[in-house]
Amino acid sequence: MEIIKAYSRGSLFWIILFTSLLCILLHSAFHFAVGVTSEKVLHLFVAQANAGLPETEAFVSQITTIIDMLKVWFVPVSTGLFFLFGFCVWFFLHRSFAGLVRETDLANQKKEGKPVMKASAEDKKQRKQNDSRLFLHLLSVFQREGRLMDFLSEDLDEYEDDQIGAAVRSIHENCKKAVNKYLVSGAVLDEDEGDEITVSPEFDPNVIKLTGNVTGEPPFKGVVRHRGWKAARLELPTLSSRQDPHIIAPAEVEIL
Repeated sequence: MEIIKAYSRGSLFWIILFTSLLCILLHSAFHFAVGVTSEKVLHLFVAQANAGLPETEAFVSQITTIIDMLKVWFVPVSTGLFFLFGFCVWFFLHRSFAGLVRETDLANQKKEGKPVMKASAEDKKQRKQNDSRLFLHLLSVFQREGRLMDFLSEDLDEYEDDQIGAAVRSIHENCKKAVNKYLVSGAVLDEDEGDEITVSPEFDPNVIKLTGNVTGEPPFKGVVRHRGWKAARLELPTLSSRQDPHIIAPAEVEIL
């Protein structure tokens, strides 16, 4: 939903902003404290050098080593922890807000008398079975028309390149006929490959896939590398409930 996406982007921006400000304040305080401590250690080192105390010199050396280690590791470690904490806060806020919006929508639907549709476990199971049957039916069509499963099960290392090329040509032709029987395809974009295009801010990531140097916010200017494919017409076959959906192609027995 758009309201959830807008809230998610807005909350992420403010969390990053406040986390960055906290990191800057903490690091400034750290550098100030380290500077004061280093100055005091330096005075102590000078005093012990004048007094000739070896124990104090060893102590000062340990303190100096610890300060140097803190200078190296404190900033990246603390920054990483702060942003990890900020991401966790954003994630829980996003989940909570999304749940609240869904509950509000359900409550509004009940008030308006609209039926609230909930898919039962049986419906989900039936939908999954139908999807599986359609996928296996597609394989059965390719096997019946182009012997695709036979080709995929072959060990191509036993054949020469010219033999494979001749077989692929026939399989390609027959499988193409099978696809055209159920599907009329078209290009997603009207532009030709190599043409320049401007991607609008309202583009759908499921329709246009961005590659290359994708930074900042849209609109983007780029070059069409692939026009994409979409179904201009789709005619799904009617599946028989009597046929075992797991059978891609029946076995063939020649009677002598």
